[in-house]
Amino acid sequence: MQPLFIDALYTGTVRTFLIGDDFDYGAIYQITPVTTDTEIQAIKYFQLNGTKEDPIRPQAALPDLQGFEFEKMEDYAGVQCEVWKKFTQAGHKKNTYRLWVTRPEGNDSPAIPYHYEMMGFNTLLESHNDKYMIDYSDFSPRTESDIFTPPGDMTYKEFPDPPEERQILANPLQDYIHTSPVSHAHRLFGPFKEKFERQYESEKEHEERESYFVHTLRLVHSVNRAGLTYSLGINDFADRSEAEWARMTGGFIPD
Repeated sequence: MQPLFIDALYTGTVRTFLIGDDFDYGAIYQITPVTTDTEIQAIKYFQLNGTKEDPIRPQAALPDLQGFEFEKMEDYAGVQCEVWKKFTQAGHKKNTYRLWVTRPEGNDSPAIPYHYEMMGFNTLLESHNDKYMIDYSDFSPRTESDIFTPPGDMTYKEFPDPPEERQILANPLQDYIHTSPVSHAHRLFGPFKEKFERQYESEKEHEERESYFVHTLRLVHSVNRAGLTYSLGINDFADRSEAEWARMTGGFIPD
């Protein structure tokens, strides 16, 4: 099984290696700067081993294109692209995925990814409740094999707590490349509800709170991956709306 090296989210800041044939169920190695009460931008080495229930698999930079269908030709950011579309639904969650590709060497040449976008719609809330985009600014199917080898002679430690967030810490790209209406971030809503003893009055409120939680979780991990001099975490306010945050903080809404 081929390993995959990811250094796309914050080039030069976080380096992630997913190696499917290490140990029994694969392993993820990550090299990242970490800021604590006593250290600023200290380089740390983390390791997450796969399990039988959750093995480590190489993470593609592209979504699984099974089920995508050609939609149209479109000029995107000044580049003529083919647009491929996929639609999925699970419960109240209806997601539309689109991939823009170019063929710089002609119609019969291999397609090159240019832009990827997910738009989520919740039928119960009757609103678009999720959206994210990926731009492929420097994509190449060719690479040097030595970039797949993590540095040796290093002491790798377990990812920090909480344990249920380690998969996202180790491989954040998986939540943006998947084409399932229920992401890993959505699945973490269950442990959050249990930890903070959440009980919602209706199914609609549950969907709203889940949406707020997912957005908060993504913000927390996005900020923490940026290698700043501070870090964020999930607390009992993670399922609150911006308006609720403003009321609780006297009008201040975190960026």
